[in-house]
Amino acid sequence: MLGACQQSAVSPTPVQSGPVAGTATPLSADPTAQPCGPTATPESARPWWSDQIFYEVFVRSFQDSDGDGIGDLPGLTSRLDHLNDGDPATTDDLGVTALWLMPIAESPSYHGYDVVDYRAIESDYGTADDFRAFMAAAHERGISVIVDLVMNHTSRDHPWFQDALTPGSEHDDWYVWAPDRPFARSDGSRVWHAAGDRFYYGYFWEGMPDLNLESPEVTAALDEVARFWLDEMGVDGFRLDAARHFIEDGDEVENTPATFAWLQGFRERLQADHPDALILGEVWDATTMTSRYVRDGSLDLTFEFSLASATITSLNSRDAGSIVAGLIEVAEAYPPDTLATFLTNHDQNRVASQLGGDVDALRLAATLLLTGPGVPFVYYGEEIGMTGAKPDERIRTPMRWDATAPGAGFTSGVPWETLSADPTGTDVASESADSDSLLSTYRSLTRLRAEHPSLSRGALLPVTAADRHTVAFLRTHGDDAVLVVANVGLEPVAAPSLALAAGSLCGTPSARALVGPEAIAPPQVTPSGGFEGYVPIPELDPREAIVIELRR
Repeated sequence: MLGACQQSAVSPTPVQSGPVAGTATPLSADPTAQPCGPTATPESARPWWSDQIFYEVFVRSFQDSDGDGIGDLPGLTSRLDHLNDGDPATTDDLGVTALWLMPIAESPSYHGYDVVDYRAIESDYGTADDFRAFMAAAHERGISVIVDLVMNHTSRDHPWFQDALTPGSEHDDWYVWAPDRPFARSDGSRVWHAAGDRFYYGYFWEGMPDLNLESPEVTAALDEVARFWLDEMGVDGFRLDAARHFIEDGDEVENTPATFAWLQGFRERLQADHPDALILGEVWDATTMTSRYVRDGSLDLTFEFSLASATITSLNSRDAGSIVAGLIEVAEAYPPDTLATFLTNHDQNRVASQLGGDVDALRLAATLLLTGPGVPFVYYGEEIGMTGAKPDERIRTPMRWDATAPGAGFTSGVPWETLSADPTGTDVASESADSDSLLSTYRSLTRLRAEHPSLSRGALLPVTAADRHTVAFLRTHGDDAVLVVANVGLEPVAAPSLALAAGSLCGTPSARALVGPEAIAPPQVTPSGGFEGYVPIPELDPREAIVIELRR
């Protein structure tokens, strides 16, 4: 196969979402020469998450095992074979390799982001033994598991805060207090809330008082919480909720230097004893800010919200400009193995609703996610096209497993929340029986990503397309090279012409379609290692993506 030379049309050295490219070898004009290109970083030097496909699970909505209408841990365990049955030879599972569980600690709310006991399993979900059984079953199938760790705030019902309500108590300085209400948020909402003669800081709402992370006692307590979940419960890492809000500085409440420093310290302390623990952060901000958290060593991975938004914008506008700009930006911004990508999550209207239920657009979105850069995350139900728009409960509705009433296979009782209003056939059983379904597309894409190192861990080189409806990029890893070309528009693109200025290819390639028509024209590689005016197929259909393996 063709290798990738370490140059880029975007920057002198391509920033990858996989391993470091390695040392480039000289370009060769001799078509009979051995394949040229960089040597891939040894696998032992790469973090375990770099080639994973994650799946976000809301336990309450995934599978109910006892008929009370609430999803639970035994239910989740019973559905692991849908996610990954542990046998790479089978094709009827989703093929994800890691899970992110939304909060599973004891909480008074349905969502769990206001914790009352960091070491207790939410009673609606089961017991500690249920969780350990789930972890054993997941690990047996080769599935890693990270859990939400909510450290910015607790529930106001947490014993720490209840004690802190008494001035001068043991936990008084574990929260942030003021004698008078200092300020409102920039949007006018209140962040300071009355408690007796004082006010406490709670950025999100009065039921979630912010912890004082500048307190050494609080920091030590949270360190111990993290170690408990790693040592006693066996998790593989954490997703840190609201990471950019950890420490305020006056009226500066986001991305403060103290927040970066606290996260750096937390990561260093935790990984001193648990070097493989993943520290993933939610930093809902622009790419320039989000990527700082991984460049500065505060986080291992961070979610890329801007690229997710750009993908949906391009699909809705039928103009590739947004996603092209987003791909270029992340290629320049993120060091290797630090970018987490997704389409939507539990805080956003579901992608199926944002795209108006257009199944072709959903297939294309899935293709761009699972052939694109970074570590991809799939929100539960996304693989079958479940819809949902705010309020939050409506974007976190029960999973649709089959077409049976009233619980769609989720429960034998009454679901805790009414099911999503989706078209007939939007369920796992129906889509499993349809080779053209969205679920079948996801299953094919996860396997394609696993089979090609360039897709799962490779560099991304943006490719210039002459037509504004077309997005294209080259993924490379060692000797593996895969070109992705997609039409986000509703009209065919005749003779889609592509150009790569320099440095990505060498030798004389052939082309084979991994996705798309069988007849694919190969590129003519220029002396600089790129190509000009490359037309792989005569016409690119509306909402079509082709994925091309380039071979020597």
